[in-house]
Amino acid sequence: MKKVNKVISFLLAFIMLFTSTSVYASTKTRSKYTGITYTHNSKFKNKELVYGMDVSQHNGKINFKKAKRDGIEFVFIRVGYTGYTKSSFSLNLDKKYKTYIKDATKAGLKVGVYWYSQSTKVSEAKKEAKALLKAIKGYSITMPVVFDYEFADTKKGRLDSAKLSKTNMTANALAFLNTVSNAGYDACIYASENFLEEHLYANQISSSFKVWLANYSSKTNYKGDYEFWQHTAKGRVSGMRGNVDINFWYKGENSTYLGTQVYTGAPIECGVYAAIDGKALVENVDYTLTYSNNVNVGTAHITLNGIGEHKGLKHNYTFNIIPDKVKRVKYISSENMSLKLSWNSVLGADAYVITAESINNFKTFTKTVYGRTEGEIEGLIDGNEYIVTVRALGYDSKGNALSGEPSDYISSKTTGNKVSGIKVSTRAGKSITLSWYRIADCESYTVYQYDSALKEYKPVGKTDGNTDSLKISHLKQGLSYKFTVCANKQNRQCEPSDAFSAVTVPKKVSNKSAKSKKSRRITYSFKKVNATGYQYQWSTHRNFKSNFLTKNTKSTKVTIKTAQSRRRYYVRVRAYKTERGGKKIYGKWSNVKSVRVK
Repeated sequence: MKKVNKVISFLLAFIMLFTSTSVYASTKTRSKYTGITYTHNSKFKNKELVYGMDVSQHNGKINFKKAKRDGIEFVFIRVGYTGYTKSSFSLNLDKKYKTYIKDATKAGLKVGVYWYSQSTKVSEAKKEAKALLKAIKGYSITMPVVFDYEFADTKKGRLDSAKLSKTNMTANALAFLNTVSNAGYDACIYASENFLEEHLYANQISSSFKVWLANYSSKTNYKGDYEFWQHTAKGRVSGMRGNVDINFWYKGENSTYLGTQVYTGAPIECGVYAAIDGKALVENVDYTLTYSNNVNVGTAHITLNGIGEHKGLKHNYTFNIIPDKVKRVKYISSENMSLKLSWNSVLGADAYVITAESINNFKTFTKTVYGRTEGEIEGLIDGNEYIVTVRALGYDSKGNALSGEPSDYISSKTTGNKVSGIKVSTRAGKSITLSWYRIADCESYTVYQYDSALKEYKPVGKTDGNTDSLKISHLKQGLSYKFTVCANKQNRQCEPSDAFSAVTVPKKVSNKSAKSKKSRRITYSFKKVNATGYQYQWSTHRNFKSNFLTKNTKSTKVTIKTAQSRRRYYVRVRAYKTERGGKKIYGKWSNVKSVRVK
């Protein structure tokens, strides 16, 4: 029987119910701190909704007792930050963190902490975690310890300028979180919706650690897992000046997450260190531990029950049992758009996920392979270099997938030189900017436009270097064009791409007249342009910001039936051209025309 010790301290206050200020997460709640009504995901309907805030030295002096009386139940306190400049890797402590932790704890708030990270590699993330752990030693931390991963939103930013892949950024996050978890704390990541979706493999992280979502909106559309939602930076709370970040905590059962353990086929026990007011409790003297679901891949549960003088004491713990890390990933072969790999079998794995991330285009591809230790990932980009990893998946009794740690990555390259992924990145009047996936070692690209009179493609532009876009000018508005793109390598031209069709923006439509000769009727006409059709609107407001209706037509003359008579109305029109696939490309709105309806 495998036994792994975890250091999880908790205060008696930590295992008691919240005060009456807590409510349950109904579909909508109005926040007293913002005056805004928020819509909650239905998956939280049976969760307790708890309000909290997060602070740093920038928030100045805080009266946490007043904040507590105002309904704030928890606080995340910044312990430190990594400098965001590119010049050096610097670890800095928040000037207020010690005062904040002591005062918040004394006021009866639950306290978590976070570190603002700018780590660009695993070793740096571990250093950040160790600096935080050293700083909080001796303090009572009753909420998660958080890895705050975000850009500084400046080109000179350390993380912004690093241009890391999803694989590398996920590895950094896991390095910090595992370091914190191994020290006995409840680890959590803080990131925005965009950061979680575009820069991290969030499902790999959330399968083992908590997520604190940042999304300043009255309703979040984030589909991934999260337990905390930072929904505003403009909250107003008693006991402090100025605005403060406010958070929802969707609190379930009174439980502490202990991290992950690797599946062995035998029962796994994850012992805990329990203490009340700094006094250590002894297993089988002060409490007993009961385990369930602690053999197979899935979520294991531990129940701590007090005995003797601690009878009535109870706390729950969970940990995930996951497949082991995949090892010995090997490259077998490659084709134009595929890579074939093999790897060693992993105990407890029902499937394997191959992830290939293009170094040239920062595009990620995945494929799940069932019951085999060899697989081919297809649909890749010609002539691209890839970072490739494989991770094992195991399924619990309910069919939920739990992911093992990704393998060490290998580098592989697809063959071929055919450009793919062509799309229109921008349209403006008589021009179109095309973009595509870059090909490794390419010197330049030539764009060809189809000449219907000559029935052949003619060159219309060439890039300067291995760039992934080119602006095509001097086109006619509201027309459809066909293009191909060829990569140029060592003074030779590679295979042309598949033909790509695109339309230019239609011209701005000119009005002819808007008249009303009958009650509640407008006859509206305008000049013809190159277009598939027209979209027109009418409204009682000149700016069309409210009270307007919209219709489409193929004609340049329409009759509009209005809701009111003897009222001034405004009309406008724009042309659209339909692309292959049905997407409508709209031109600019015409000038607004006014008419008094009979």
